[in-house]
Amino acid sequence: MTFTRMFVRLGACLHRLPKRNAQPPALWPPGITRSPCAASRTQHTASHSKSCLWQLREDYFELSVSGLLMRFDYVWLRDHCRSASCYNTKTNQRNLDTATVELGIRPSNIRMDEETLFLTWPDGHVTRFNLAWLVQNSYEGQKQRAVQPRILWNSEIYNEAKVPAISCEGFMTSDEELKQFLKTFLLYGIAFVEDVPPTLEATETVAQRVSLIRETMYGRVWNFTSDFSRGDTAYTKLALDRHTDTSYFQEPCG
Repeated sequence: MTFTRMFVRLGACLHRLPKRNAQPPALWPPGITRSPCAASRTQHTASHSKSCLWQLREDYFELSVSGLLMRFDYVWLRDHCRSASCYNTKTNQRNLDTATVELGIRPSNIRMDEETLFLTWPDGHVTRFNLAWLVQNSYEGQKQRAVQPRILWNSEIYNEAKVPAISCEGFMTSDEELKQFLKTFLLYGIAFVEDVPPTLEATETVAQRVSLIRETMYGRVWNFTSDFSRGDTAYTKLALDRHTDTSYFQEPCG
């Protein structure tokens, strides 16, 4: 009799257990997910929007958009608010006094829709950020931007590249020629303009086509000639090996 009761009770318990293929009850409401290592505040937007995850950390706001993980300081987010009271869209200048932002500020509420992040601050002010704007202006997003390529060259590499020189006339009259010169200069760190009249004035004119000429204690443009009274090797007939000019300037050449 005792064994019979035990089997009955055991059968009742087994009957209440979930079947092998049954789904466990949902622990999170729809619209909220949790990764294995994420805290309980990790959330994502609606399934039909961009893949977005966010999390409030102790010192920063963590946001993932389409696989790009970004971190934003809370002060930075408050300081970059683009509301009418905080930012002048006509002048692209802040109305907000940055010094008034508390260093320990944290949003009291956060929500997100398909394209926008909404932050509510302790004083009730609401900041809205377009997700694409955050990606573009984040440190992590800027790292993903195309970086100007560089080629470390020697005479063999440069000669094999057959980089064409730009004629002085085309350089001075054509923006396309100027563009080609600048692209070569950025790529190799050196570019040539041919047929420049051998005068100080012509050299200055060509240089101004690229940028402003910086004033120095030597003047804007000057000639080097042999002059032993200068006490400088640059003014002698001796060859100058590799060296750095104006390294004693606050803003050295180059």
